[in-house]
Amino acid sequence: MSPAPRLKQCDYSSPGLYFVTICSEFKQCTLGTVEDERVRLSALGWIVHESWMAIPSHFARAKLHAGQVMPNHVHGIIEILRAAVVAQHAAPQDPRVTVAGPVPSSLSTIVRSFKAEVTRRARAELNWDGEIWQRNYFDRVIRDGQEFADATRYIAENPMRWQWQKKLPSGSVPEAKSWSSMLRHYKGIGG
Repeated sequence: MSPAPRLKQCDYSSPGLYFVTICSEFKQCTLGTVEDERVRLSALGWIVHESWMAIPSHFARAKLHAGQVMPNHVHGIIEILRAAVVAQHAAPQDPRVTVAGPVPSSLSTIVRSFKAEVTRRARAELNWDGEIWQRNYFDRVIRDGQEFADATRYIAENPMRWQWQKKLPSGSVPEAKSWSSMLRHYKGIGG
């Protein structure tokens, strides 16, 4: 999988709302199944759910909004809040010195930590051997209230859409065309 494109002008540690999709390795349905338009989580799926819900306890600036574990991916909206306190240093920092590595409380650090926690727990609790996640993840910066409402609805209706897509040929009903257009809008994500 090639790296997901990131907006060059966007600081992914700045306050904002981000729609995130994280896919299982080879999009295998290891996280659960969909029955009667509801997700039935596997043991691994429960670890994913619990680890997702624990994100704010590890990142004080992270707030979770809509989220859904699907059979082969996770959708969620993460809000990065403003920092409450700005660090004061005893000596002025040298602006020429840059430190490579993860940016604390950035979207990529949050996702990396989440994926690592799921993998750690799966190996310890389920004797999981092998990869769980695809490399990287997909994101979309949510720019306004309409995009937030659309993403929230997309996430909430994902189990129902998953079941419909398994039963119906693509484009056979108006709803399928509407979901196809939303999938194009959120390029790279979806059942």
